[in-house]
Amino acid sequence: MRDRLLTAAQHLEDAGHTESAADVRAVVAPGGWTLLRASDPKEASGGTNLPLTINRVLRDQLKAKADEFGVTLGSVVADGFRKVLAGEWTPPQLVRTTAPEKVVLNVRVDGSLRAEINAQTAQLTETLGYRVTQSSIAVAWLAEELGVELATVDTKTPE
Repeated sequence: MRDRLLTAAQHLEDAGHTESAADVRAVVAPGGWTLLRASDPKEASGGTNLPLTINRVLRDQLKAKADEFGVTLGSVVADGFRKVLAGEWTPPQLVRTTAPEKVVLNVRVDGSLRAEINAQTAQLTETLGYRVTQSSIAVAWLAEELGVELATVDTKTPE
């Protein structure tokens, strides 16, 4: 569907409908579907707060990229949680840093989705051999999906 929507956006662009093409591309972007949900007055703006303690530079980069792509950080985190639950993505081991400027980045994620991922973190920790938390999944997925560099440990075995 993504490819067909991008083709439709190109047809709109070619026909001189640049604003409509931009709207279609925005919806196709990672987490872009949330733009539709956010514009629906019947849709409740739910979710529970997930505080992520990270360094100030990383927070600023993530927020800038989310703005650039027109997505909410919470929607991107929710996508990452779903990928983990579906077995489509394995969260990497994050490198612990002692950055002097730690800040809290608050993102809102559906409570039931958080409960599902929370129920899996102990099993993931045991299977992967390093601590996996909602926060570590969220931060790693945000960085990967938004194209922000984040230090991770290479956990792949050499072939």
